[in-house]
Amino acid sequence: MHNSNLYFLILLLLIIENPLFAQDHNEHNEGSDHEKIHHHIIGLFVGYTVIPNEVSSEDSQSYVAPTLGLDYIYKFNHKIAVSLQNDLELASYEIETEHEETLKREYAFVSAVVFIYEPTDWWAVFGGPGYEFEHHESFFVTRLGTEFVKKFNDGWSLAVTLAVDIKEVNITPAIGITIFKGLGKTK
Repeated sequence: MHNSNLYFLILLLLIIENPLFAQDHNEHNEGSDHEKIHHHIIGLFVGYTVIPNEVSSEDSQSYVAPTLGLDYIYKFNHKIAVSLQNDLELASYEIETEHEETLKREYAFVSAVVFIYEPTDWWAVFGGPGYEFEHHESFFVTRLGTEFVKKFNDGWSLAVTLAVDIKEVNITPAIGITIFKGLGKTK
């Protein structure tokens, strides 16, 4: 993908995020349940990653790889958290690089440390550095994403997760469902 697509994505995230900062003071709820949070949370991601420039198939356009992920989140407060996100693409494929070389990818594993901001109770944005490990060649990754969250009782929540991994050889968007569970007692 071209750099213009990356700039467009970053601009879109900033435009969406900006009005929410201004509304933050109106949405604060001082209820007793609101003050208690699970500081330690685990998450299971199940979804798909779109692989552009894939050359193994007949159309040489894009390939969709099933993806599993396991996340650990530490929440500092209701709005700020840090997470270790680990994803495994359950597929083997080949991509074409900008230099028209073919690069084989087998069960690529991405690990990223992302910083999370939750402007509202139901929406979060995240971003941070990571690394894609694969035995043919590994790459530095910048991960950006967002989640739309529905919270349930006893620390359970469900989210629609959208993420983009920006790498030297391609940009891979992913979409899926993440199931979260808060660990321990709320504080």
